[in-house]
Amino acid sequence: MNKWVCLLSILLFGCSSFKLTKPEKKSDFFKNTWTKNLDDSYLSGNLPIGLGAPRIYQDIVYMGTLQGKMNAYDVESGRLLWSASDKTPLGGPVEFFNDHIAYGGLNGRLFVRHYLSGKLKYAIDLAAPIESAPVFHKGHLFIYLRGHQVVHLDAETGKVIWAYKRAVPVTTTLQRTSKPLIIGNKVILGFADGFLGALSMDEGLVLWETKLVESSKFVDVDLNPVLAGGVVICGSPSGELKAVNPENGAISRSFGVSVMAHPLVKGEQLILGTNDGEVLVMGLDGKILKQVKVSSQPVSALTWWKDYLVVASFDGVVSAIDPLSLKVVDQFNLGYEFSAIFSDMASNDDFLALYSSRNRLYLFQ
Repeated sequence: MNKWVCLLSILLFGCSSFKLTKPEKKSDFFKNTWTKNLDDSYLSGNLPIGLGAPRIYQDIVYMGTLQGKMNAYDVESGRLLWSASDKTPLGGPVEFFNDHIAYGGLNGRLFVRHYLSGKLKYAIDLAAPIESAPVFHKGHLFIYLRGHQVVHLDAETGKVIWAYKRAVPVTTTLQRTSKPLIIGNKVILGFADGFLGALSMDEGLVLWETKLVESSKFVDVDLNPVLAGGVVICGSPSGELKAVNPENGAISRSFGVSVMAHPLVKGEQLILGTNDGEVLVMGLDGKILKQVKVSSQPVSALTWWKDYLVVASFDGVVSAIDPLSLKVVDQFNLGYEFSAIFSDMASNDDFLALYSSRNRLYLFQ
């Protein structure tokens, strides 16, 4: 078992290939324009770990804190636009819909607020911690809760349409949750017992389930499932990444690599950050097209920004990589002991936002 997988478990209790264009040469790629210290007060030996992620929408950066505040910052200046006190640690990112944001807290309460004013539209108690972002789809919200539960809500009213709770016999899990993937009338998501499954959107019934991991510990299928080339790509940090038929759950391919970072898709190629600290460009046939070693520690997060690949690793270093040569063009060190990026990085055309495990929010331009 990779030591970082163990550490994380403790902390969490349309063509055959895509064409890459060479990005404009840049120097000092990471220009840190502002930083917020959102660390909670704590006693010696009780280190609060930041597992949340920022989001950027309409020139506003949204970030929940362990103190129970949802903060909205001006993306350019970092000025606080509004702050709402929700009286529960906020561990999951926000989702945007119809001029509102939706997010959850560790007490199981879902909050929906106006994105610009922070005015509360409604709040509803879902009875289990919410640590991943809700998914909005055609007027509906899907929330994956800790405790292996999924809830389907009417986004406008908060009315519960159905709830699915899975019996998980495995006692040792990473207890992470991922974002469901909506394909047609199916809600596809991974479970903590090593299975990937599909639920019917209308009733929450199990349509199929497929076991992806055969290990006895840390078998959580907690990578965000992605659709590429007509198959669903998903897996667990403790097992190999696999391709699954979304119609029946049949496994069509194993990619032979283990990843902790959510996979990226470009055309019919995968961008993967491995538990061995490598970045791979891989075809859907499993052939490695390019690879580079970026760290001695696992890659924890990947994103695209300004035509470059941004890679975060567990040693607290964030790297910008030329997608053609896979050469590192710039790096930013988070600068604090035990710093790492445990969740998603947020970006738009102009800005990149990161939230470290030491509860620092960084904005780059």
